[in-house]
Amino acid sequence: MGDPLYLSLWLKNFSTLALPLYMKKALGVLPVSRLSPGGIFRVCALSFREPPVWEEFIEGELDPQGLSARAQDFLHDDCALQIETRWELYQWDGDWELKPSPVTIEIYGPEFDSGRGEHARVDFGPEQLYLPQPQSDQLRPVQSNIRSMLHLAQDIENELIIDRRILWSEEEENFVDKLMLMLD
Repeated sequence: MGDPLYLSLWLKNFSTLALPLYMKKALGVLPVSRLSPGGIFRVCALSFREPPVWEEFIEGELDPQGLSARAQDFLHDDCALQIETRWELYQWDGDWELKPSPVTIEIYGPEFDSGRGEHARVDFGPEQLYLPQPQSDQLRPVQSNIRSMLHLAQDIENELIIDRRILWSEEEENFVDKLMLMLD
């Protein structure tokens, strides 16, 4: 399926006390799938290698305010808030079709093992959703997916007041460079 595409964010004036607020703001701009709403809300301590301290399966619409209120009970420097849900993107399966695709938002306490030391991360799903498909001569679905990703990234950046950011995949340190090479 390929490497996931991530957006790592470092926030200005970051505070552990604001973790639920950061999550509420990020979820407030996320266009959750209408075809497959719901998701999983988790609170993890220390690292994702540990079992979740709290896990809640959500059916139907996500309630950013309610999730933020529940997160208040877990304000620790070594905790992370994670929401897994879906949004609609074009996917190639012999033809392009708009389908629910996974997206995850994570907000980290300063002592949580996030890997890069960032304050927040968005997992946009497999990077090939944002790259031209060799079997298809259509670029519009890929362009639509890229626009959706960039729009969400900008909305989250506007809500959380970003100091620094990087779009990356495990294979590439900077995904933008890979995308530019493919489009040249």
